[in-house]
Amino acid sequence: MKNLNCSDNGCDYREEFDPARTPNILANKIQTRVDDIISECEAVDWSENLISSKIILQLRYILAHYKLPDIEDGLSGNKFNMEVYKLTGKAEKSHGDIAVIVSKFISGQEKPISGVAFYEAKASGNGYKQYPSFDIQQLRRLVAETKKLSYLIYNREAQEIRMNDWLSDDIKKFHAVTIDAGFLNQCRDIRTASITIGQSFGIHFVKRVLSGWDLDYSRSPEKTIRRWLKCTKRSAPLVISVSVQEKTYREFPAMIELSGFEKVTLPQLDFFEPKQLDNN
Repeated sequence: MKNLNCSDNGCDYREEFDPARTPNILANKIQTRVDDIISECEAVDWSENLISSKIILQLRYILAHYKLPDIEDGLSGNKFNMEVYKLTGKAEKSHGDIAVIVSKFISGQEKPISGVAFYEAKASGNGYKQYPSFDIQQLRRLVAETKKLSYLIYNREAQEIRMNDWLSDDIKKFHAVTIDAGFLNQCRDIRTASITIGQSFGIHFVKRVLSGWDLDYSRSPEKTIRRWLKCTKRSAPLVISVSVQEKTYREFPAMIELSGFEKVTLPQLDFFEPKQLDNN
């Protein structure tokens, strides 16, 4: 639902977040745009690193379209405040995997509660090796040491997944699919795991991660990420930090203390369009 607030400077075109309707809309928007990014990716740019970077920019843009209800002071009051971090001194092109920190204020708590989820990105390839960077030994290490880990698969050709439980016949195809790392460790085959237990990235990100339902709360975000970095070895992930504003009077920034990481400068967002003057 749009709540158009106008002032002398212009109109705020962001949408209010409806807990009953918006999560499904948000998941579909994210999945559609991410699938577009993958399907339109040129062969010369085909890599986990570039695709992940493009996806993160789109996540920020889509999330920024939603604001809390009854906000009338310009562009304040975002429902989601998102920031991105990278390891100091690492070129952005070296990032492929994604860590997501989600923070919320809970009633009765003095400070936000934060949890972490991880996406290990793997892009499909050509020829006999379907996923060139997929490594069973790395998967075993990650599963042993990392909670709340999913493999995020980028498929050149859309991959079939079941949309409901119990092996139903409701099957759809997506370019971006998530697979539970523990299940994949047992199955060992990405395509079989995708159709058996895979989820669309949009559904997983919105309903499992952004919701806070499927995060690692066992230690501080920094300790959780450091533990993961020791297992990945080959890559330097991008870290997304998202604060979820449950109440308008408890706004707080997304910034998390992560030693050795620096904030990534992102394009400026603007949802404040000039107000049309009435010349009558």
